[in-house]
Amino acid sequence: MRKPIWTISLMAATCLMASAGQVVRLSSHDATMDRWGRDFDVRHKITFTGRVTGIERTRSAAGQESEVTLLVRNFDGNGTATVDIGPAWFVDHQSAKIKVCDMVQVTGSKVIVDGHGLIIGSMIRLGKQGGPVLALRRLSGRAYWVGTEMAQNNTPPTGANVITGTFNSFRPYTLDNVQYQSAILDTNNGQMLIDLGPDWYYGRQNLNYQIGQGVSVIVRNNPITIGPNSNVASSYSIYNGSNIYNIRNADGTPTYYWTPVGG
Repeated sequence: MRKPIWTISLMAATCLMASAGQVVRLSSHDATMDRWGRDFDVRHKITFTGRVTGIERTRSAAGQESEVTLLVRNFDGNGTATVDIGPAWFVDHQSAKIKVCDMVQVTGSKVIVDGHGLIIGSMIRLGKQGGPVLALRRLSGRAYWVGTEMAQNNTPPTGANVITGTFNSFRPYTLDNVQYQSAILDTNNGQMLIDLGPDWYYGRQNLNYQIGQGVSVIVRNNPITIGPNSNVASSYSIYNGSNIYNIRNADGTPTYYWTPVGG
């Protein structure tokens, strides 16, 4: 009877020690929109299960952005893996919250950095199958916190679900105690209010929208109600020259809160 009690006590002590070890440290690596995106290789994708023994928040030497890294002790006995899960401003706004001592299933790409192994996390599942999921990257490795991309050509989209117009003004709104940004477009059919996403996400993107600029917006028939008789069109992608700002996936889920099916 004593052995199980000793095992539990040892695990509790280990977790307490790991929790106390959470730090914010400086790194010489410059902060970018996607710190490890270019290193992600789908050919080196792995999945393993383990327990979180530490959480670190690193910053560039200039103190620009904090990056969140997990230390995960592998259950198969292969030691502790270092797992990068992205910038703190994105991770902290997700519903799945990871803590020291959590059991997690990690999916990501394994790379070697300065002679040390690093897992570039693409998805973290908490607990057992069906637990909360922290979705970080698309199957290609492209990060969900990067909402912008370059168009392959400068031809704007066409179709019944495309709105074309120019920016008239920008208008903030609040939904479920979260600040969002929207824009009023002047179109051939009058003015329309389109969604630009929450401030914490929109404000981090490589965008420079200005009044008078022309855009083409892909929308769907699922407007957002923000008040009595007041709706905002749900923007999926906004085309502005060679720049595309992606806000929603094809199924309507926001890229900034996306959770895989079944997660």
